[in-house]
Amino acid sequence: MRQNYQKFRFPGQKNSERIELLIRKHWIIDVKIFSIFLIIGIMPALVGILFGELLWRSNQGDLFLTYVLAFLVYLLFIVLFVYIRWLNEELDLVIVTNERIVSHNQIDLFHRQISEALVEDIQDVKGTENGLVGHLLHYGMIEITTAANELFFSIENVKDPYENTRALLDVRDECSTHNSP
Repeated sequence: MRQNYQKFRFPGQKNSERIELLIRKHWIIDVKIFSIFLIIGIMPALVGILFGELLWRSNQGDLFLTYVLAFLVYLLFIVLFVYIRWLNEELDLVIVTNERIVSHNQIDLFHRQISEALVEDIQDVKGTENGLVGHLLHYGMIEITTAANELFFSIENVKDPYENTRALLDVRDECSTHNSP
């Protein structure tokens, strides 16, 4: 499961740090966002094209052009909405290095939350898969608790939550064996 991430760097990475694990969202999120696009974008677009065709055939040129302009503005907003939704999901990322864990959580378009903790302070990591689809496609949630006994963060819709949980605990164990006297 663990890969070699030596060619990757992130802002704020220390020279002594090496990336051990990258945790990203599962591809099913892209399918969900595309489904939203189909429902609120493509289906009304088909109805709109039929309505526009009726206006065109009835020789209502000015009304047709007004309708086409309004329809294109509608599609522009739908594409913008879907892009922002996709971007908010795509930019959620957890970076685990040999020294610390950094969580990048994109909340909205202009609102990002970045949290970090030392790997050796991690007390508990819990991975869960919920529902039939979650079990079939192996995606779920990871929750990390630090030494302060508070929930450090949780990230939903992560691919392979059990494997990522085990890999994260392995990194923590390696860090604690290297730092012990």
